[in-house]
Amino acid sequence: MAPAPSPGGVLVRMRLSPVNPSDLIPVTGAYRNRTELPFTPGFEGVGVVTEAGEGVDRAMIGRRVLPLGSAGCWQACKVAAADWCVEVPGDITDEEAAGAYINPLTALLMVRALAPKPGDAVGITAAASAIGRMLVRMVAAAGAHPVAIVRSTRAHEALRDEPAEILMECVSLPPLSAGLDAVGGPSGALLAQAVQPGGRLFHYGLLSGRPLPHPGHVELTLFRLRDLVHAMPRAEFQALMRQVFAEIRSGRAASGIEARYPLPAFQDALAHNARAGRRGKILLEL
Repeated sequence: MAPAPSPGGVLVRMRLSPVNPSDLIPVTGAYRNRTELPFTPGFEGVGVVTEAGEGVDRAMIGRRVLPLGSAGCWQACKVAAADWCVEVPGDITDEEAAGAYINPLTALLMVRALAPKPGDAVGITAAASAIGRMLVRMVAAAGAHPVAIVRSTRAHEALRDEPAEILMECVSLPPLSAGLDAVGGPSGALLAQAVQPGGRLFHYGLLSGRPLPHPGHVELTLFRLRDLVHAMPRAEFQALMRQVFAEIRSGRAASGIEARYPLPAFQDALAHNARAGRRGKILLEL
């Protein structure tokens, strides 16, 4: 039986939710002291409002939304605060909407904060990832020069049609105006070393599992989407998500889908997500 929404909340019948690195932290037991059980993963996804709690406009019922602001999208129904629900435009598909929050909004906010100028060389680690490709396209759209840094020939090939200079991690990097790092550890340190004194480095992920040594010659920003989003007025957040949908329409925030799995097969979905050479997102059908 689905739970009833509390005042100010809605009940959302979920449709699709992607598997993201942030979802895997509690699933794998990392930071278990910060995870209160029972816990349902899934920080983004798309569904349809089926019930509205007290004080919520009943016109929301039947609308397709992203119920954000908390985990819990990996389930059939999620109770969410109405003001955290982002309505999905009719021309955005369920597959596009399911992953419209974490990667696209992170990319949009970082590139806007970086404000690259035409001619700036911007290094991007893990550039063949979903968010890496978004960053490449957004940096190029600003007139700057993306330098895509990858670790394998497979990743190099995957970026062949993207508007970037593609370099292997083992190659000496050219002087850079700025950097966008999702890796940390030695890879992030090499990127930081290539950024010219006074340049900016955004560090937003730790794919290597190793911390980024603090580069003293650059302005370092530790980017955390949750902190920014939860601190901003809800109206500003809604406006940003409308801009994200525009980025999806343009193709700059497009993300490929490799496979869909029904929720009961989530272990198979996680195993697929961990495969080397995966070329797109894994979605759970709810």
